[in-house]
Amino acid sequence: MKLSLFKKYLFITTGIILVAFIILGAFLMAFVTQYWSTREKNRVEDSIENISDLVSSCMETSNGNLWISERSTWDQVIELSSSYNYDIIVTDSDGVVYKTTRRDDVLKRGYQISNDAMSPLIKNDKYKEESYTGHFYNDTEICVAAPLRVAVGLTTTTAGYVFVCSSNAISNDLPLQVAEILLYAVVASLIVSVVLAGLFSYSRTYPLKQMSLQAGKLAKGDFTGRLPVKGNDEIAQLTKSFNDMADALEKEECVRRDFIANISHELKTPMTTISGFIDGILDGTIPPAKQNHYLEIVSEEISRLSRLVASMLSLARIDSGKTQLYKTDFMLAEIIVNILTTFEDRLIDKDIAIEGLETADGIQVHGDQTLLHQVLYNLFENATKFTPQNGVITFKFEVRDNRFYFSIKNTGKGIAKDDLPFIFDKFYKTDKSRSEDKKSMGLGLYIVKTIITLHGGEIVVTSDVDRETCFSAWIPEK
Repeated sequence: MKLSLFKKYLFITTGIILVAFIILGAFLMAFVTQYWSTREKNRVEDSIENISDLVSSCMETSNGNLWISERSTWDQVIELSSSYNYDIIVTDSDGVVYKTTRRDDVLKRGYQISNDAMSPLIKNDKYKEESYTGHFYNDTEICVAAPLRVAVGLTTTTAGYVFVCSSNAISNDLPLQVAEILLYAVVASLIVSVVLAGLFSYSRTYPLKQMSLQAGKLAKGDFTGRLPVKGNDEIAQLTKSFNDMADALEKEECVRRDFIANISHELKTPMTTISGFIDGILDGTIPPAKQNHYLEIVSEEISRLSRLVASMLSLARIDSGKTQLYKTDFMLAEIIVNILTTFEDRLIDKDIAIEGLETADGIQVHGDQTLLHQVLYNLFENATKFTPQNGVITFKFEVRDNRFYFSIKNTGKGIAKDDLPFIFDKFYKTDKSRSEDKKSMGLGLYIVKTIITLHGGEIVVTSDVDRETCFSAWIPEK
C-alpha cells in the first residue's frame, strides 16, 4: 500500500512519541520502585527506637522472665504492626521469643533466634538485615532490632530485644498502580500528541501537495497559478523558489512563443521574396533589364538568412556549454577600425558622428579576439540601429585596476525603465512593432552578455529616455 507523505509523517511522529513514552515509563517505574523501597527501609529503621520504647513501656521483668504489665499498651503495639504491616518480635536477653504480633507455626514463643542475628545485636545494640536470610519469616525483606530496656528499681536493664520485620518494603500492588497511572497518562498524551502531530503534519505537507498539483499544471502548460508563501522556514523558501521557477517558465514560454512568431516571420518574408523574384526571373515576368536589381534584393535576403542562421548557431553553442575561449593579446584599435568600416555606409546615410575613438589608441586586450569582436560588433550594430539621423555614438576605452573597461553610448529615444531588466534575455525585443528593429531576432545582447560572463566580466545598461543609452562592460585585463 502506497502511503502519502502526510501518513508517513504522522505514523513516524506517533511512533517516536510512543517509544519515548515507553522509555520514560520504564525509567519512571524503576525510579518509583527504587524510591519506594528506600523510603520504606528508612522508615523501618527510623521507627525501631519508638517501637522499642513502646514495647518497653508495657513490659516488666522478674527473675529474668518477661511479662506484659500493660495489656492496653501491648494492644497498641499490635495495632501499630497491623497499620504499618510490620511483624514485631519480642525476645528475652538470650534471644528466645517471648511474644510476636504475627502467628506463625515456626516462629512462635520459645523459638530461639539464631546466633547470627543475636551476636551483632549483643555486641553493638544494633542489628539490620535486608532480604530473607533464614532467621525470620520467608517474606521478610528487611529486619532491624533494638534492645528492650525495662526499669528495675531506679535503673534500667536490657531485658530482651525487639525485632521489627517488614514483609512489604515495596507493595506488590505498587508497580501495577504506577503502570495503570502511566497507561492513562500515555493514552491521554498520545491522543493529544497524535492530534497535534496530525495538524502539524498536515500544515507541513499541504504546501507540498499543492506544489505537486501546481507542478502537474505546469507540465500541461498552465503557468498562471502561484502558491501563497507563509512564514520564512524551509517550506516557505521552497514555495518561493517554486513560484520563481513558475515565473521563469512562464516568461520562457512567452519568449518561446514570441520566438516562434518572430522566426516564422523572419523566415517567411525572405523566403517569399527570394522565391517570388527567382520565379519571376525564370518565367520571364521580370525583364532582363531589371533582373540585376532584383538579384541584389535576393542577395540581401540571403545575407539576412545567413545572419539569422549564424546567430542561432552561436546561441546553440552557448546554451550547450561548448563555447571555449582562446585568449590572446591583440590591439583593440584594429577591431574598432574593422567594425567602423563594416558600418561605413550606414553611418554616412544617417550622418552619425563618432566620438571617443582616440581612447582605443595603444590599448592591448587579453581575451578571445573572435568573441570580443562579436561583442563590440553587436553593441555597435545595436547603437547604429537606434541612433537617429544626425545622432552621436561615443566610445570609451580604458584600462585600470587590472580590468579593461569599455562603453558604447548612443543618442536616441532610449530604453523604457520596464524593459531594462529584460534587455539581455534571449529573444527579448523592445521594439514590439518591429518598425525600427526589422532584422533583429533579440539574440545579440544575450550573446554579448554570455561572452562577457565567459571572460569573467560584467555588462550593464543605463538609459535616459528620449536622450541616450549606454552599454558599459569590463573584463579582467589578464
